[in-house]
Amino acid sequence: MADWLFIVRPGDAAGDGGPSVKERYLGFAETSPRRNWCLSRRRRMAAGDRLWVYFASPVREVAAMAEIDGEPREAPGNPWQPWTFPATLDAGATRNLCRNPVPLHALSNRRPQGVTRVRDEDLPLLLRHAGL
Repeated sequence: MADWLFIVRPGDAAGDGGPSVKERYLGFAETSPRRNWCLSRRRRMAAGDRLWVYFASPVREVAAMAEIDGEPREAPGNPWQPWTFPATLDAGATRNLCRNPVPLHALSNRRPQGVTRVRDEDLPLLLRHAGL
């Protein structure tokens, strides 16, 4: 199992056309948790991996978590994000992270870019905040 840091920005559409903010993702986790996520390049993700959602400016915190349901597959039609994969938001973990997010300054990777693996030293902190 691998853990991935997935970065979203408030200006990014959250799948329903609204802004990508933690409260919206909490709503998704509680009402329609299975979602398709997009990637700009293929990653070696697999079913069972975890996806930690980092909300960039202005909040700079990890405040949602999902479990990856399948490997990335090609999604023609979007040249900026030609890969997609299914993942299900964990309502309990996302609720805990929304209440007690992990701030960027607490992570060893203080300049995350795109989608990257969670560093080993950061995982216990993420798990603790998610209540896992």
